[in-house]
Amino acid sequence: MDRQKGLTGFIVVLSGEIIEIPQDSDKSWLTLFYSLPRELAEKWRSAYELPRCPYEVLRTDKYDHIVCDDMFKLLVWDCYAWSAWQFFQVKDSKGNYRDIPGSWTQYAGYFPLWRLSYSIIPYIRMKFEQNGLGFQELYNIPQGVEVPWLTYQQFSNLIGNVTDMVIAEQNWQPMIDAIWENRTVEDYEATSRTVKTDF
Repeated sequence: MDRQKGLTGFIVVLSGEIIEIPQDSDKSWLTLFYSLPRELAEKWRSAYELPRCPYEVLRTDKYDHIVCDDMFKLLVWDCYAWSAWQFFQVKDSKGNYRDIPGSWTQYAGYFPLWRLSYSIIPYIRMKFEQNGLGFQELYNIPQGVEVPWLTYQQFSNLIGNVTDMVIAEQNWQPMIDAIWENRTVEDYEATSRTVKTDF
């Protein structure tokens, strides 16, 4: 991923101070969390304890027991990987692009396209920062004002557009094509017992 020299986190400019959120910090996933639709956020019940107003979540440690829980990151990563996966385009036998056929549960967790759906997440997070869904916008939300839930359709449209942008900008389509053309029997899950089934 392209990074500016010296920039190691997300920068927020407030009245009288500049805040840096390290990219590897637990709170660095909050921008993605606040864009999830309710239907996906409810996959981990504790996520509902986070107020929709991010003011205290960002400025205090009151909710760190949730944000710093590995399940919080897993929720965010799984939701975005699953969503991005649905927008990967592969060639059919006639050379036309289409969605990946079948259900995602039919593919093994180590199938390279499934792994790529996790690799795209930092790029999605950067796109959010660059396009008005970043930390500056979260910090600018006044105390007492809630972030509305996106509908499932709004989220789907957002992730579809962002996934397409990242694939085009990073020139990933040739890689996706090569992975798809060279898939093997091991890339398919013979049973329904996969890590992804729990999602």
